[in-house]
Amino acid sequence: MSTAERAPLGTDGARQRPPFAGMLACALALLLSSLGGAGSTPTAGEAALTPRGIGPMQLGVPLADAARDTQRFDPAAGQIGPGCDERDQISVVLRAAGESLSVMAMAGTNAAIEEILAVPADGAGAVTLADAEACRAHGAAFAARLAPRLGEALAWSVRERPVSLEFVFPFGGEVRVVSRWFAGGKSCDLLLQFGSKASAEH
Repeated sequence: MSTAERAPLGTDGARQRPPFAGMLACALALLLSSLGGAGSTPTAGEAALTPRGIGPMQLGVPLADAARDTQRFDPAAGQIGPGCDERDQISVVLRAAGESLSVMAMAGTNAAIEEILAVPADGAGAVTLADAEACRAHGAAFAARLAPRLGEALAWSVRERPVSLEFVFPFGGEVRVVSRWFAGGKSCDLLLQFGSKASAEH
């Protein structure tokens, strides 16, 4: 169905700044948190998954409002503090679309949510696989499980990084699944991303 494109997702063919280039440190912190087991128990209740976010954490919503509304899932989620890249953020483990997700929402300078990152909270976000194609298939399967809530994924693309390959499965709007393949350790991790720090700056 989909074909690989060894170029960014821009429509004009020009090399563009990757929409998630600035979130690598935050994604790593989120992944380590999910693997560490601390706070990785999903809260009661199912949060709605939409093309704009997860539960009360929606793009454009004031972070303080999202933090308050997220307390119905987890009282500790009401705490706002500086995150891995110094943006204000909230973090919580939620169950959405049948998935247990460790979620982090970050605010821009206007105090509204500009980016949301989520990884599987049960550790399935980082697995050992045979090769890059297996990692691509891992990402495609994750995107397919989310499709009933986000719509069918569009044509996927792949980006080559110094230490990894990133397979990107975009949905409509500002949401995408990313599966990253690290050949050195035969490791593949998953990320669900809404918005980006870069998109909020333009």
